[in-house]
Amino acid sequence: MKLTLASALLSLFAVQDAEKSVAERYHALVAADDRAGVVALWREHPGDTLPTIDRDLEGSLALIEKAENDGVEPDRDAIAAMHARARFGALAADEAFGTTIFADYAHAFIGWNAEERKRFRAGQAAFGAARRAMKAGEHEAALKHATECENLARPLGDWWGTAMGASARGAAFSALGRAGEAIAALGSAANLYHDLRLASSEYAQWRSLAALLAQEGSKPRAALAAERALALAESLGDREGAEALAKLQAELR
Repeated sequence: MKLTLASALLSLFAVQDAEKSVAERYHALVAADDRAGVVALWREHPGDTLPTIDRDLEGSLALIEKAENDGVEPDRDAIAAMHARARFGALAADEAFGTTIFADYAHAFIGWNAEERKRFRAGQAAFGAARRAMKAGEHEAALKHATECENLARPLGDWWGTAMGASARGAAFSALGRAGEAIAALGSAANLYHDLRLASSEYAQWRSLAALLAQEGSKPRAALAAERALALAESLGDREGAEALAKLQAELR
């Protein structure tokens, strides 16, 4: 038992050290104006890219909201520094992955006015409500909240929130037996998560899509979804999922 606990603690500390290392390296590279270094860092740690950039975006928003609640002027210098670093990191991410979504997301976030910031928070709240409704088996309510989330996020350029809303809509549609609408929503979420390099979230969408497409008789697309899901299952270390997907692939041949 002691060895198991020790191993678990070492693993936890290793993960925390790795996360800290990415953030620290990122801050140092940006301070040195080393664009190539940040590009290389993101390619080495794709899954940490958006969360690391987003800490500055959410951090700046938290400073603004606290100042508003306290009735004081926000720390403009601190906010400007966070925004500048987020822009730098997002542009480097698009260079690293051949995308456009990171810079669009960051620049949209930075440009929100007071009303848009409120809509962003409302979108986050709607996603939370959708998750709670799904857990309670209230699928119609989950669909309502998920649709609200996506409808709030998409016009803001909040692509992470848009992906979350689409994913929740897909799950609700699937639970309601509305396969065609589920496939459309899950496909949108899968592609957004892919561009955002959020592999575990992308994996969940492709896995659900593979099953639904197979159920609907769309074999070529189901096979492609299963192939993409299987590659992610293997990279994420989900052996059970990989076995299930390999079995599905065999059935689709």
